[in-house]
Amino acid sequence: MGRQLSKDVPLQVLSVLLAVVLWMQASAVQNPVDRFDFSGVPVVIEDVPEGLVVTAPPQPHRTDVTLKCRRRVADRLDPSSLVAKVSLLGGVAGTADFAVRVDAPEGVEVVSVSPGSVSVTLETVSTAEAPVQPKLVGTVPSGYVAGAPSAAPGVVTVRGPASAVWRVATVVAKIDVSQATSDISTRAVLEARDSQGTIVAGVTFVPADVVVSAAVTALPAPVSVDVDPILTGSPASGYAVLGITCEPARVQARPGIGGTIDFDRLPTEPVNIAGSTSDVEATVKVVVPDGVAEVVPAEVMVTVEIGWAVSFEGLTVAVREVPSGLVASVSPPEVGVLIRGPRSLLDRLTADDVDVWVDASGRSAGQWTVVVNVTLPDWAQDLDVVGVNPDEVSLTLGR
Repeated sequence: MGRQLSKDVPLQVLSVLLAVVLWMQASAVQNPVDRFDFSGVPVVIEDVPEGLVVTAPPQPHRTDVTLKCRRRVADRLDPSSLVAKVSLLGGVAGTADFAVRVDAPEGVEVVSVSPGSVSVTLETVSTAEAPVQPKLVGTVPSGYVAGAPSAAPGVVTVRGPASAVWRVATVVAKIDVSQATSDISTRAVLEARDSQGTIVAGVTFVPADVVVSAAVTALPAPVSVDVDPILTGSPASGYAVLGITCEPARVQARPGIGGTIDFDRLPTEPVNIAGSTSDVEATVKVVVPDGVAEVVPAEVMVTVEIGWAVSFEGLTVAVREVPSGLVASVSPPEVGVLIRGPRSLLDRLTADDVDVWVDASGRSAGQWTVVVNVTLPDWAQDLDVVGVNPDEVSLTLGR
């Protein structure tokens, strides 16, 4: 029995070895060693020398990597975990090429990295002091006014590449006041700007932020005033302004702190009607005089009606139905009349066809303010009197 067992041992060992070989061959077929390409692996900078700073991303900032490993290992690799590292140890100010290194996990061989080096620019770190310019962003709610802002501290240290630091003329500190209805004081993010107001990137600040404060004060109550549309220029020949409307016709004018409103109307910016042959619409700003904090709304829509029309100036005002025993006079004695309608009738109409008069009937001696009437011939009934200037005169009846 013992001899039989000893004879079987070599056979058993051989069987095991054969099984291992067959398993390895099967594994090699099912899980072969192969090469795998990974594109766009990000380049990460390490070991920046003291006193230097990288002023631009490495060029190129991504690289392609080829790895060698078994397929099952490759299947478990997370491409996002691959990082191409560049050590800047020993670097000096200027532009130079640095080798790219990829750390592979166990069981993985790095076959190639392309490109194998990248260009990196280093610059000396510099510092300088710069004044802080506090700035308010947005508009405080209606009925409030914000005072001039202040910053604490008023000076910060700017740190970064020398080429950027020397460009910094001021450091802007902005806070939003669009919701502020009381004094505001808050930390502000800083922006470095050059003498032209352009943002200077790549610098840091010490301290990293500042406190910007501004007084926000409630204004007096607003006063409703009329809007006076202002026109510039004249319509084309044969045309006239037939009417002017403004939407809205009134606005709310709010005085500044301690101020008052001592006017009942505000003009608009001019609306140009030069050479116009049709209606003109324009959205214009209401002029805000000194001492007024705000006007709401700030803009109005002005519509100027323009059409065929003729204007007669210096027409004498007649007095009808003067009571017996009284003598009548009017002031002013002459008015202007604007008439619109068909072109053919307007071309025919003359000043002699326009009868301008006031009615004195039923009035006693004294001074009266009366409406000016205009009568046109029967053939001109399709014409309309647009306006009389002035439309009222002073009638004096005496003995």
